[in-house]
Amino acid sequence: MKKHLLTAMLAGVLVLPAFALAPTSGLKVGETVTPFHPTHVSGPLKGTDSCPPCTYGQLPQVQVWVNGDDHANVAAVATALEGAVKANKSKKLQAFVIVLTDAANKAKTAKMISDWSASAGATNIHMAYLLKTDEAVGAYKVNTSADVKNTIMVYKNREITNTFVNLHADKTGLGQLNAAIAKITA
Repeated sequence: MKKHLLTAMLAGVLVLPAFALAPTSGLKVGETVTPFHPTHVSGPLKGTDSCPPCTYGQLPQVQVWVNGDDHANVAAVATALEGAVKANKSKKLQAFVIVLTDAANKAKTAKMISDWSASAGATNIHMAYLLKTDEAVGAYKVNTSADVKNTIMVYKNREITNTFVNLHADKTGLGQLNAAIAKITA
């Protein structure tokens, strides 16, 4: 009995650091989104700095904050969101891809977003950039460390219902995102 107890305790000690090392980012379930003003490069708000939560209020929304994620993953998430927005047109689902950048790379980031938007066939989702130094990054609790590639927040009535960190746009990841979207559009 003592041997099993010791083995279980040792296993617990070894597993605990793995959970402690998992990066956290974004608002938590139950927290409220606040105003911010990204620069919209494509989508319905193209050419503006309109505030997503202000513009679309209580409607179901998804924000994807990109912090160095690769093109293929972002394009796959954007494509999935484009499909979700079309499928939930009657529910007025809104989706935003917000790329974090610095002042020196704004033009390069805008071009990259335009390319991503084209490759994803994104006409219904909003694609924008925001400076990493913008106060919204802190207000939304977005972790900008190199190990956090994306932070996805799903919400309705301005209240977070799901948050994902480093979502991989594979069958499992997109399945989880689609399930979260289904919850807010039901």
